[in-house]
Amino acid sequence: MSDTEPSLLYRFTLQDGSTREFPVNFDSTTLKVRPRERSDYPAWTCLSFCRCPNCPLDESRHPLCPTAQSVMDIVDVFQNSVSTEPVIVDIISQRRTFQKRTTLTDGVSALMGVLMPTSGCPVLGLLRPNVLTHLPFASPEETAFRTLAMYLLAQYFVSRNGKAGDWDLKGIDAMIENVHLVNRHFAQRLKNICPKDVNLNAIVRLDTLASLTVHTAKKMTQQLDVLEPMFDCYLPRKD
Repeated sequence: MSDTEPSLLYRFTLQDGSTREFPVNFDSTTLKVRPRERSDYPAWTCLSFCRCPNCPLDESRHPLCPTAQSVMDIVDVFQNSVSTEPVIVDIISQRRTFQKRTTLTDGVSALMGVLMPTSGCPVLGLLRPNVLTHLPFASPEETAFRTLAMYLLAQYFVSRNGKAGDWDLKGIDAMIENVHLVNRHFAQRLKNICPKDVNLNAIVRLDTLASLTVHTAKKMTQQLDVLEPMFDCYLPRKD
């Protein structure tokens, strides 16, 4: 891919051989997605529609839910599709390509997992730095490890900007629980407008992964001794 092409391209090859492509364009500095402008937006994208209880946005300044705005093209394309339909998903970036034979829900969930944190949502945006090392179809352990590493790097920047960093990881559970709350309410938003289950199930899968990540992250933080041997090259020699 050249510099003029999308940051990521998600290509779905359906059972009948047809393809659906979703280019994802990030700002190279902030990793925020550049949404495609429309002349009008469906009612379900309004911020007030099934608004998340932990949403801090001012509706007078943000009439649209940024997350809804970022995924509306996916919802439009797949709203009449069946979640269990087998597909081939290619994820193409400038550096590498991933491919997986999977279900439509699994593929849509991976794509939403990129778009939702980069959409401008201030809650999901705390996961945005993870998109720099996007790993589609990651296991809960891989996601938890990347999230813990991202969170600790965030604390370095917090500290460098004059505030106290959360080096004991006390705030990570609350962060992921807030993500969990947004996922649940966004699923309710989609439930009101999708006749079929693929988009809803994609959010449910994301939320399940978030819940598993909470569990795995807690397990990791409680049992860091298990991880410590992997980092022995950084530690004082004990012999």
